[in-house]
This record gives sequence, C-alpha cells and structure tokens, in this order.
Amino acid sequence: MRNNKKIAVQILYFNSHHFILHTLANCVSHVDKIFLSYSPSPWSVYNKDALNDFKNQSSLDIVRQSINYSKVEIVQGVWETEEAQREACRLIAQEQGYDFLIVQDADEFYLPEDYESNIQLMVENPQYEVYQTPWINFWKSTRYALVHKQHLGVSNTLYSTCPLFAINLRLPVKFESRRVPKNSTSVFQLKGICFHLSYVFSDIDMFIKISTWGHAHQVNKNWFKWKWLAWHFDKRNINPFCSVDWVKAVPFTGLLPAELQRFENPIHISIQLTLYDRLQEFLHDGIMSFLYQLRQWRSKLT
Repeated sequence: MRNNKKIAVQILYFNSHHFILHTLANCVSHVDKIFLSYSPSPWSVYNKDALNDFKNQSSLDIVRQSINYSKVEIVQGVWETEEAQREACRLIAQEQGYDFLIVQDADEFYLPEDYESNIQLMVENPQYEVYQTPWINFWKSTRYALVHKQHLGVSNTLYSTCPLFAINLRLPVKFESRRVPKNSTSVFQLKGICFHLSYVFSDIDMFIKISTWGHAHQVNKNWFKWKWLAWHFDKRNINPFCSVDWVKAVPFTGLLPAELQRFENPIHISIQLTLYDRLQEFLHDGIMSFLYQLRQWRSKLT
C-alpha cells in the first residue's frame, strides 16, 4: 500500500522525441503526475558554444498528442545548468504537495513490477533522502549493453548504480550537481533495474548529446570518432570521459520492458580508423589504464 503518498516523476525533454512516447507509457500507470521539463536551448555551462550551435529538436506537440497527456504538466524555461532545471521541477512538485519525486529521464525504462517494487520500498522507508537503483547501460541499440570494469566488488558486470531513482520531497534535499544531491546523508538502495538507453541514439543525435549534456566538458575530444563511429565488437574502453570504466559492449539477451520491445533502434554508420588514429587511441587507452591502476593502488593504501 502507498499510504496515500503522492508520487510524481520528472522527465527532461531535450532531443529525445524518439523516446518520449515510450517513456510516458512506461511511467504513467505508476505515478500521480508527470512533470515534463522542456527548454528550447541546451545548458550553457558545460559547453560555452552549445547555446549558439544547438537547439532542442524535440517538439512538445508530440507529447500533447499522447494518450497519456492528462497526467503531464509541462515545465518550460531556459536553464544554465542541469541541476537548475531539475530544481525548478522539484520546487513545483514540492509546492503541489508531492511526497516523492522520481527522476526518470526520457531514455530510462523499468519493468512494471520493478517500478512498483521501487515505489513500495520508498513508501515503506520514508526516512531516507535519496533512493538509488541499479541500472544497465545500453550501447547503440537495445541489442547491446555495456560491461562495467567493476561495480560493488564485481568485475565485468552489466550492472552499475544509477545516481538517483528518486528524492524525498518531505526532507531538505535538492539537486546540487546535475542529477545528484551531493550533500544527502541517507541513501536507500532499491532493487528494481533501470534500463538506461543513454547511448541509443543516431550518430548525429549522439554528437548533439555529447556536445550539450552535463558531461560535455568531460568528453574526450576524439571519443566520437575513435569509440563511436569506429566501434566494432572488439572495441574496448569506450566510456566517453573515463574510458576504462566500460570494458566493452556485448549482446543483451535479457527481458526488456514492453515499451522497448516496440522501440525502433537507430541506424549507424561505421568508419575505419587510420593507422595514426589507431596508434593515438592505443596510447590514450594505455595511459588511462595506467591511471586507473594507480588509483586502485592508492585506494588500497588509504
């Protein structure tokens, strides 16, 4: 039972029109309100050229025509940072009396039983500020998932921890760094898995994403060519800003949420790197691997 708790969800809607109807269908039956946050322009802090170079290609008309629109409240504005945009939604949800605010970006999905399980555990444990859940990160399409080098002591795993499933609006917690409430002191670990399609984009949309998202300033300048356009099954170390964290992409054969079973995967081109690019990539990966091992060694000494 939810004990009359009011549950809202926050969705950021920027260049994600190929996801949004699927996302609304995925969450609508589990929440009381969907706050859809929309800006015509990207954030300006992470890439100073983004405001001039890119605009939001997603239309609100797509959302308004959805059969699930009755639960949607559109929050429009222009924000300099991701946390500012998320904070705008949080404050509105708080003012309207909601108890929990789920963060489900347009590229995130759950099995219905996992969604309900996560919500039920939140309601049963209302003393926590932040609720996290495991997630699987997909690569290029729903057919491939990323292998993480290590997570919670397990090596070469498909799972890692989503920075945030939800925040408790009845406690003094807010977004401070992109999606993360950095100063929260109490975190509850949920079990329902998030299917994260963060890298299931066409080539052009992927380029726009890494140029406008909250990690734009962290992306290796050669990543798009080396790891994205030139990707093949033997490609290793493919994280855009900490390459060794993601070992490789492998076929995914697990069960997908119903909305993703009808999802149309994007089509990509594939290029061959020159010998010079391959040598540069090899040297870069070697340096990143050395730095990773150095961090691991230092962490064991402390």
